[in-house]
Amino acid sequence: MRKELFIVVMLLLLAAACGESGEPSISNTGAGGGEGSIPDAAAPVGDAGTGGGEDESITVDGLYTVPVDDASLSPFATQTVLLDWGERNGEYRLDYDFPEELTGISQRVSFEGQTAQDGSIELVGDLGSASCSADPTGAGFVCTERFPQLEFDLDRLERNFEQRGLSALEIARRLEVASIFQSDPIGVLSFSLE
Repeated sequence: MRKELFIVVMLLLLAAACGESGEPSISNTGAGGGEGSIPDAAAPVGDAGTGGGEDESITVDGLYTVPVDDASLSPFATQTVLLDWGERNGEYRLDYDFPEELTGISQRVSFEGQTAQDGSIELVGDLGSASCSADPTGAGFVCTERFPQLEFDLDRLERNFEQRGLSALEIARRLEVASIFQSDPIGVLSFSLE
């Protein structure tokens, strides 16, 4: 379903780029407003070159990663998320359930914002902020997120891990990642629109 939606969006973007002349044109305005900005192909589907309309957000899989220096913690520093991403008239929206495995508490993250002069998409919400840029493939985004308002309950998180029957070593490593994140709640969300 996502692949068909992507193809339709690409066709609409191509048709919009052709304009009245019937010849494809390269726009320097894209989603980021200049050369080297976020490519139109990676732009969210909401507007899709139709002149504005309803927000047609898409749901995609993403990865949320807590930066860690210790390689032994890396397997526990990345969590999968299911997120909603959309755009309407230059306004972007990002929503997802933040991974409980990092905080011990169920929390919904919602951001809204627009493209900045440097081409990044700057988003803000009740729990924090995100700065998103096109990934190296141009088919998705990488967002650096800061969460000064997230809540944490590491005691509850430890009980949840114990109830799941995780080994003492795995629990210790997962709690260490959560503790690192609690002390500096910055992470990276990456996702593809394909």
